[in-house]
Amino acid sequence: MRRFVLASLAIFLFAVGPAATQDITVFRCEDGAGRVTLQDEPCAAGQAQSERRMVRPQDPAPRPASATVAEPEPEAEPVALPDYAPMPYPPPPLFQCTDYDGEVRFSEAYDPNTRCVPLSVLGYDVRGSAQGAATCRWVSESCLRMDDDAACDQFKARLKVARSNALHAFSDTAAFRKSEVIRLERIVDESCR
Repeated sequence: MRRFVLASLAIFLFAVGPAATQDITVFRCEDGAGRVTLQDEPCAAGQAQSERRMVRPQDPAPRPASATVAEPEPEAEPVALPDYAPMPYPPPPLFQCTDYDGEVRFSEAYDPNTRCVPLSVLGYDVRGSAQGAATCRWVSESCLRMDDDAACDQFKARLKVARSNALHAFSDTAAFRKSEVIRLERIVDESCR
């Protein structure tokens, strides 16, 4: 309760504002219900009253204007960051697929190209046998993912071929050929520097 009264008194003194004299009188009034008020006039009839004389607080004197102007602080020199080349993105996966007869092809998707090859193509002697001529054997290519350096070499070779194809394309395939050149140029620029 005492803190409340002191806080109320401080607010009251702040609200009263400046006065001509240095002393002020604060009246503490308490009604029959126990409600307390602080005021600068005597309490109404029927209220318990106590008063205090206080010295009015004074504002500090204003600071004198400084005659010297503070010099601005020198700007800090920018910190030089080391030059570095950002790491390139790895190239898209490229697979080297080898056929049963040793032919090599490259594919951007894992595709072992499983198919049924006639026995005669595989070197079997099927002469005189109708059933043997109609029979085939399932074969798959061996596909291995290439490392990034080897893949980049292949993408550069593909770009060279794609540029030639785009230069000599017919009107019905020109748009596709140009888009392939753009795609391969982006891969080489981003991943194969």
